[in-house]
Amino acid sequence: MEKIAEVGTARPPSALRRLRKRLQSTLKMPTLFRNWKQGNTIVEGAYPDRLYIEITNVCNLDCVMCPTGLHVLDRSKGHMKWELFTMVIDEMAPHVKTTTLHIWGEPTLHPRLAEMIRYARAAGIEVTTSTNATLLTEAKAKEILDSGLSEIYLCLDGMKPETYEAIRKKADFAVTKANIERFIAMKEAYPGPVPKVNVQIIEMAPTKEEVQEFRQYWTRPGVDSVNVKVFDSWGNQVKEINRLRDPETELPSLKNRYHCPLLWYHCHVYFDGTVTCCDRDFGAKYPLGNVRESGGVMKVWNGPRMQELRRKHLARDLKDVPPCRACTEWSWWKPRPFSARGNSPEAH
Repeated sequence: MEKIAEVGTARPPSALRRLRKRLQSTLKMPTLFRNWKQGNTIVEGAYPDRLYIEITNVCNLDCVMCPTGLHVLDRSKGHMKWELFTMVIDEMAPHVKTTTLHIWGEPTLHPRLAEMIRYARAAGIEVTTSTNATLLTEAKAKEILDSGLSEIYLCLDGMKPETYEAIRKKADFAVTKANIERFIAMKEAYPGPVPKVNVQIIEMAPTKEEVQEFRQYWTRPGVDSVNVKVFDSWGNQVKEINRLRDPETELPSLKNRYHCPLLWYHCHVYFDGTVTCCDRDFGAKYPLGNVRESGGVMKVWNGPRMQELRRKHLARDLKDVPPCRACTEWSWWKPRPFSARGNSPEAH
């Protein structure tokens, strides 16, 4: 029998519960830092700082900067089953402050997105997601607001129809822009707790000249942050994507490479239960195990394949690890005793 979250408007965790979770998250940071700094292949005494869940890898667009859009994500497509989702949340929610219900795919295509958000929030975990906003109808927007979502990224790559539609292929600039503006208006009028709203553009060669205009246009009431996302090469694995990088970008030297913090701080669970090192293993070419087959998320996250990969990073022996061997995104941030980051670089 499925364990289904209560239908209706979500009630976020109490202030005391949120404070307890923030304190717990802060206190585990020195332990995670010690494990990373010492190069422990088994992370002892702490859970990952961030949990990413791919509730679907199905998408409705053919975006030029995305392995899914370019159809090079050569693994089966599907939605995460409810039983698998609740299994992951039940195990990890007591120990992780935030989950992101998005890795590959468009999350609004999952028919149970709102239920998943409610379930995770009822378990005491903050929930964030990212959407291309093409399917963000008024009804879908209300579902999301009612679900108790903590944070949402609304993506619009460009300020001109010709720029946007050349990048987000199959999308309509006017429709997406209107969807975003309506969601912001609905958020402003919503009577209960509302998610933090980020309007996002990826800074790359085709959008570079429109970033400033984008910042100015979307700096308004109802938008908590205008997010200019740094270009991600996804491990330099796809030539078509690499060509979109701003040619003035300075890349780190592989001679200065340090062991990637994501292996010690983040956990990525794909829709079928496969765990990978991070989202740059978009094809699951180096799978670390499956949470259903292994008896849980932590059994995989500290399992033999992950231990082996951590050893490879420590030894800089990554020639047989497709998502890691040419990656430059390892340089985006370095852990500190009381802080870590998500999938974005530190500002310098």
